[in-house]
Amino acid sequence: MTGNNLGPEHSLTFLYYFGTTTLLTIVLASIVLHLSPMSGVPNQMGLVMGLVGGAIGLYFNRSITLKQPIKGHKIFLNQIGQPLAELGYTQVDDDSLPADVVVYTRSNLRGVLSGKVYIRLDAKTAYITSRAVHIRGLKQKL
Repeated sequence: MTGNNLGPEHSLTFLYYFGTTTLLTIVLASIVLHLSPMSGVPNQMGLVMGLVGGAIGLYFNRSITLKQPIKGHKIFLNQIGQPLAELGYTQVDDDSLPADVVVYTRSNLRGVLSGKVYIRLDAKTAYITSRAVHIRGLKQKL
């Protein structure tokens, strides 16, 4: 994690989706084609599909940070509360977090699969960090 980015680095996101897609493709290709997982065809298919899966996963699920100028903490939190609620997010009350960090999450299985929205508030700037797909949707609503 770096300064303003609370999520994983892009390389970790790519490696996760690349590795998962590669392994699944090798196993499925071996079963469907009745070949050994160690033979060349399933491995080549796995690598190609892994590159595609890694690129798609990186595009949609990497963590990015949106830098938003604000007039005040309470005004901004009221302003961003409605768009986040429309996306299914609710604010997490956690006393262990620093005072300048606000976390929003989805409930149940959606929360596990979609990740959290982290907001770090400075005097005149808010740094909103989440998955790229959520930041794009939030940016349109702000």
